Amino acid sequence: MIEITNTMPLGIKQLLTSVTDLKEGEKVLIITDDNKREIGEFVYKYVKEYFDTTMIVMSTREGHGAEPPDMVRAAMENCDVAFGATSYSMYHSKARLETSKKGRLRWVGLQDYALHMFESGGLTADFNEVRRVIDRVSEYYQGKTFTLTTPGGTNMTCSIEGRKPVFDYGTSRTPGSASFPPNAEVALGPVEGTANGVLVFDGSIPHPLLNLLNEPITCKVEDGIITEITGGKEAEILQKILAEFNDPTVYNVAELGLGLNDQNYLCGHMAPDEGSFGNIHIGIGKNLNFGGHVDSPLHMDLVMKTVTIDIDGVTIMEEGLLKV
Repeated sequence: MIEITNTMPLGIKQLLTSVTDLKEGEKVLIITDDNKREIGEFVYKYVKEYFDTTMIVMSTREGHGAEPPDMVRAAMENCDVAFGATSYSMYHSKARLETSKKGRLRWVGLQDYALHMFESGGLTADFNEVRRVIDRVSEYYQGKTFTLTTPGGTNMTCSIEGRKPVFDYGTSRTPGSASFPPNAEVALGPVEGTANGVLVFDGSIPHPLLNLLNEPITCKVEDGIITEITGGKEAEILQKILAEFNDPTVYNVAELGLGLNDQNYLCGHMAPDEGSFGNIHIGIGKNLNFGGHVDSPLHMDLVMKTVTIDIDGVTIMEEGLLKV
């Protein structure tokens, strides 16, 4: 690993060291778009001082999981580390999934970033300690029946039988790995068609039209599908976003992602919100990355606070506090 000696924001230094373990001679790609060009250029300014670095600017995609242009995909296949400094997440895109499977690329999603995130918050975490916490929790984060409740009114159960935990340590140190720091989580994919109950989102929905929520959004879930969305103005915005896809798969309950980076806090940006300790995000739409078979045009995460999680009678977390 190259010794980083110049003055730079701690978050940038973490990206080049603790997060990616970049080494001399490796090639770096920065992907950005029209709406996040400030972030892409900020990262490029520092990375190019140490590594062979290329930056590509593309038009802003239509949503999380949308595919990049073919030229971007080709560039992803010819680099060692790619930073996705974009408006929407590319993590669940086929381009990212298939390129990572080829075994060279280390993917780091910087979607929905703001400049303050390079100075304080989750990027300042001890990522080795975060990994230890995730590994410990993951031993318990599996089983048959998952029950989720919150003081805000959530009460949902689903089957997780046969589904194995998926980790995001917030680091991409080995070929084929992918992360979006400072998010750090352990996640499960509910078995399709088994989720039932009520989900009340009172944290955030990382989307340019929503982000930090001013009032709760209540979703009724029947047989794995969100069938009703109620609340105020923000609930109406969510309804419209999903309806415009004109695709029933976007309502699929796809992910149970438990945030485990204790330096994160809810701030209206995707990575810190989803990785905030004691909160959970429910992913909807595409679940291919979680052992499922729903290939939706969307993967969107919705965050709720202060969760209680029970798996097969074992309390994993109680009102935001770890019990394992």
